[in-house]
Amino acid sequence: MNGNERYILEGIIIVLAAAYIFYENVLMSFILSPYVYIHYRQRIKERIVHDKKSFKKKFKDGIIAVSFALNVGYSIENAFGQAVDELTLMYGGDSDIVVKFKHIVIRLGQNENLEDILDDFAEESKVEDIMYFAEIFRYAKRSGGDLMAVIKNTAQIIQQKEEVMSEVDTIISGKKMEQRVMSLIPAVIVIYLKVTAKEFIQPLYGNIAGIIIMTVCLGVYVISDMWAKRIVNIEV
Repeated sequence: MNGNERYILEGIIIVLAAAYIFYENVLMSFILSPYVYIHYRQRIKERIVHDKKSFKKKFKDGIIAVSFALNVGYSIENAFGQAVDELTLMYGGDSDIVVKFKHIVIRLGQNENLEDILDDFAEESKVEDIMYFAEIFRYAKRSGGDLMAVIKNTAQIIQQKEEVMSEVDTIISGKKMEQRVMSLIPAVIVIYLKVTAKEFIQPLYGNIAGIIIMTVCLGVYVISDMWAKRIVNIEV
């Protein structure tokens, strides 16, 4: 099962659970089914963010390798070739970053301008820091700036941002766990009441008034959960 299929299955399970917990009627899952798409889109966004963070880290390692090779006297073309070797050791020959850097080396071997290659690389990655690096590199090369310094500074900036983000994640990791637990509490309370005090909660099922009340509760629950996730989602 690939990621997309798993996200759809997760959404279906959530909808079925909500239909039973809040309405005791699985058929209500058809009315709630649009949430499957919402859940799917949210999970896709989370995966994209995760993939971009991972790729940015790999790019930082690649640029550090390029910077080191330049410092010991390699040309730009050979420096990227050395970076491919380093990245292959770190992430494997089939990893996305190795494939991208190999493509850079091939295009450099065809005498293409490095700034054009980096522009295409940045555009494909859709990573803000890489796009910023490509712009600075193009400006530095056109103005006769120190390309080695640009590459070195880019690696340092990405490294610093990564360290800050790591510290932020460490600080709010407990809050994220609290948010997950708090998001489950309303559903757990309803299940607990259904088991231990069914006569108390039963009037909310099987009638229009109960459906309206439960729908309002479910709406507040979903909005609160989305808002809580947004609060703990801090970007650097």
